[in-house]
Amino acid sequence: MGKILFITGPIGLGHVAREMEIAKELRKLDPSVEIFWSAEEPAASVLRSAGEKIPHSLAEAQNTTGFVDRVADDYSVSLCTMFLKWLKTFPDRMALYKKIMKEEGIDTVVGDEAMDVMLTLVKEPGLKDFKFVYLTDFFGAYQVKMKPMELMATRIFNKSWGKFMENPELYEEFIFIGEKEDIGEESLGVLLPNRRDLAYKYAKFVGQILPFRPEDYMDREAMKRKLGYGQGPLIICTGGGSSAGKPLLNLCAKAYPILKKSIPDVQMKIVTGPRISPQEIVSVDGVQVTGYVPKLYEHFAAADLVVTSGGGTSTLELTALQRPFLYFPFQDHWEQNHDVVRRCERYAAGIKMTYDKTTPESLSQAIQENLGKKTSYPQVPLEGAAKTAKLVQEVMQTS
Repeated sequence: MGKILFITGPIGLGHVAREMEIAKELRKLDPSVEIFWSAEEPAASVLRSAGEKIPHSLAEAQNTTGFVDRVADDYSVSLCTMFLKWLKTFPDRMALYKKIMKEEGIDTVVGDEAMDVMLTLVKEPGLKDFKFVYLTDFFGAYQVKMKPMELMATRIFNKSWGKFMENPELYEEFIFIGEKEDIGEESLGVLLPNRRDLAYKYAKFVGQILPFRPEDYMDREAMKRKLGYGQGPLIICTGGGSSAGKPLLNLCAKAYPILKKSIPDVQMKIVTGPRISPQEIVSVDGVQVTGYVPKLYEHFAAADLVVTSGGGTSTLELTALQRPFLYFPFQDHWEQNHDVVRRCERYAAGIKMTYDKTTPESLSQAIQENLGKKTSYPQVPLEGAAKTAKLVQEVMQTS
């Protein structure tokens, strides 16, 4: 019987959803496989509710989503600033992973954007006494602010990223969850490798992963009835898995009264997610505000339009579901402004919006222009979970 430690992606809930799909496929391949997890909130709660094993937890002070919350400022999230603060937790995080592996007899680690493991192994390769599979859906950082600290953080991160990839002794598989076209044709930095050349040489591309079959959710009206919505046009608004999306949700609430003047039967549901209290959202008569919603994709499927942040998972789900959406990448968030935008543009999916240039009036207008709009996005390849599970199983079977 094999044993695996999954290190859950550190921000939001999209990572844990795809990891659970990979775990499901692994159990199909080998029902005797034993899976353990290292996860932070809010992902840890999702795993516990599913009956998964989390032997030890990190302290809330080390919570990566918490770092995002603390650096967020008026819909701006600098991942580089967060990264510099997050670095200080790496020794404790590595110690926890090692403790779990030793106690449970684990020799295979699957790290979903486990940058703490990646960067630690670049500095201390002798710590690698386990098989390591690295998962990611982005490739290197982008500098978004012309500030010395941003430049330094981006340079450190990308130089280490390149060193890791060019040293296959540090990992058994580097798996890119997505398609080759998702990799930008740019350098990682001055005197650093080209992103696409590096990825094509070392990474395995598996396609996307979703926790549902889009074809089961194409009947919008049937989903509205199932979830108890009325017959009027439905708008779902969501800000992602951190607290950084609160300004966007308040903007949506303020747009609703304006919208209702033109569309009297319009419905709006604001989903705050796991890190924002519904009480923090502007109270507007007729707007339903709720916290974390399991299977949010079902509500996306019922929607005539979705307003969301620039999260990779939500925009991917909406693309697969063929739903019209407006998306607002967090300002200064390089992944959302580069990787997510590139994929959306490639699929001609969604309308990219800018938070600081949007008013309640202009948001209302954009909603009206796109509400119920017919879409014909290309089909999203969704074999990622099965392909990743097969690669992980092959790693486990190597001596």
